[in-house]
Amino acid sequence: MLGTVRHASAGTVAAAAGSQVTEIQIVGTGELELRARLDQGRATMAVVRTGGVIADIPLLLNAPMPFDAIASRDTELIALSRGRWTELLRSSPDLALRWMTSIARRLDDDRRRLVVVTSKPLVSQVAYLLLDLAEDGPAGDQVVRLSHTTIAHLLGARRQSVTRVVGQLKGHGLVDSRYGYTVIRDPGGLREVMGSEPLP
Repeated sequence: MLGTVRHASAGTVAAAAGSQVTEIQIVGTGELELRARLDQGRATMAVVRTGGVIADIPLLLNAPMPFDAIASRDTELIALSRGRWTELLRSSPDLALRWMTSIARRLDDDRRRLVVVTSKPLVSQVAYLLLDLAEDGPAGDQVVRLSHTTIAHLLGARRQSVTRVVGQLKGHGLVDSRYGYTVIRDPGGLREVMGSEPLP
């Protein structure tokens, strides 16, 4: 077996900030939110979905877990111990290269979001994030299953400001906002609002 299969129901902490990292976890199905512990409470810093990984970077750096990883929906995880993970990487150069590519992609995604947050107006930031985190919905449309509070955390903005911007986008027929999620009605229109890609 590749690793140990675990199930985390919505709201469960899969890995705690500050804890010693002895294994990595791969999201088989579901979703985790990585939340930083701040003076004013927790703030979501990233969303990890099917195929995503947590704890590999702190394990490589011999560092504690930087965030709380909390299941935002029922989630299945595959846990690999340090020994099992390094054994797999040493035995398969192809797997090691894919893992390096995965880490590089995550760092690039973070860099792109940082450029958006620091260089674009909030309406463009929200459009970018909605397009970036959209999933296929039950009716074949694109949906973002995140609250306005979580979107605000990811952008370093105020929830009220995000709600106002989403209302503007809804008024232009680009999205439809409901409690806890947003439906994208016009992806092309959102891309125009977003503007140019943050990086080549």
